[in-house]
Amino acid sequence: MHDRSRSQIAAWRITGMQILPALMVLLVFPHASAATRTPPQSPQTQIERLIAASPHLRQGHIGFEFADADTGELLAAQGADQFFTPASNTKLYTTSLALECLGVNYRFKTSVRTSAELKPGQSEIPDATLIGGGDPNLSGRVLPFSQDAHDNDPLTAIDGLADQIAQRGVRRVSGDVIGDDTRYPYDPYPDGWTFDDALWYYGAPVSALSVNDSSVRLTVRATNAGDLAEVDLQPYVGYFVVLNQVITDNSAANHVRISRPAGSNELVLSGTIGRRAPQTQEDLAVNDPALFAAKALKQALEQRGIAVDGEARALHRDLNNVADPLGAPLIATLPSGTELASLESAPLWQVVQVVNKVSQNLHAEMLLREVAYATRNVGTLAAGLDARQKFLQQAGISNYGYDFADGSGLARQGVTTPESTVTLLRYMWMRPEKKLWLESLPVGGVDGSLQRRFKGLAGGNRVHAKTGSLSHVAALSGYLLTDSGRWIVFSMMANAEVDDSQEVTAFFDHACEIFLRQPATRG
Repeated sequence: MHDRSRSQIAAWRITGMQILPALMVLLVFPHASAATRTPPQSPQTQIERLIAASPHLRQGHIGFEFADADTGELLAAQGADQFFTPASNTKLYTTSLALECLGVNYRFKTSVRTSAELKPGQSEIPDATLIGGGDPNLSGRVLPFSQDAHDNDPLTAIDGLADQIAQRGVRRVSGDVIGDDTRYPYDPYPDGWTFDDALWYYGAPVSALSVNDSSVRLTVRATNAGDLAEVDLQPYVGYFVVLNQVITDNSAANHVRISRPAGSNELVLSGTIGRRAPQTQEDLAVNDPALFAAKALKQALEQRGIAVDGEARALHRDLNNVADPLGAPLIATLPSGTELASLESAPLWQVVQVVNKVSQNLHAEMLLREVAYATRNVGTLAAGLDARQKFLQQAGISNYGYDFADGSGLARQGVTTPESTVTLLRYMWMRPEKKLWLESLPVGGVDGSLQRRFKGLAGGNRVHAKTGSLSHVAALSGYLLTDSGRWIVFSMMANAEVDDSQEVTAFFDHACEIFLRQPATRG
């Protein structure tokens, strides 16, 4: 980065409040240069000027690398070999691993079994076990991903399984309904996830059995002044106990507070909501996904006239009982009892679309463990991390080019470099999965986490990139197609930014525009 004097910055009339229009002015600077017959500035110089124009960007930690996707020619770079917290750019490392190790058409199977041999005409079974097979989309989500699709009932998958059981002629379960997530030894929260994360959908615990992303939608609506607010949970399966202390007042303000004691299924709602205030909606995580799934199946069976004498409960496999978290011998065993129902997932490439388009943390974590299960016969985080390390070595990335603690990037201690990320992206560009990989990324101004970015920019839909954000962290990495028809691979990361994140976002977007607008040349 070239240093600029304070007088130069002042001359450009740029302040923290003026950065967005100022960035736009800088982007057209090459045209002004052409008018005065000076050589057009290189992309490297233009990006450096964007950084120099912003005191906030200069004070933070900025790294970027742009290269030709086909040849690898370096086009612009700064701090590309330095470590950054990548946030959800970590998902690029996990989803590429899954596509390579599992294959684009890999499918997950969810089943319901009973421990008895079901004979023809038998209507009573001793139990029903819902066995998690790692399918992240046991929900109403429409696949393949579409920005305009409206999700179905969140319990669609569970209803389908219950229908199959009813069609088998089952009318009574004399024992329990069990949610079995033993495919992945129980280790729900990776190191680096915070206590606060666990309340919200984005911090849902990792499990091989996840219904509706292991989350519910809480809605709080105003009623009459002085009365308790109205509270609704969807889907409602009797999992949460709600202590509602929210009072309706005559204001237009919303001061609803939500908490959940650690390890409990009790939601505590407090505060006030105004009669003229809009309803509040939040997606909240459950703390035991297998139990939540079991309760959902028990409810679905009862709705179909199947009596359940027992309770809904969860079956976990204790991580401490795993002899070797990095692998286990494959032992062929025939399952006992009878399969009552089963559901096959969409192909993996559609699962990866969801992860990358909307940055779904839980799904990324499940994919990392599924790779471990499929390749090591043990679905642990440790085995998944080890499998990813070996994959990245194959992709040409040194072990010294990253250090990740999870599959999603929610862990704050994960680090990588723009250089490593570009190396990974170029590797995937050369793979047979290239088309499906590219289609899994958000598209500028069109869908996913880039739906509202690059709007109104000609060619903005030629940016295919994964976003990443945490407090004081931002990242954008992917591909773009220039006006001249050249594919560029890039990675940009910013850490330790303390201003409004819109300024960093504007910098990323304008850096992309520099390459969209002109043939890329070496800076």
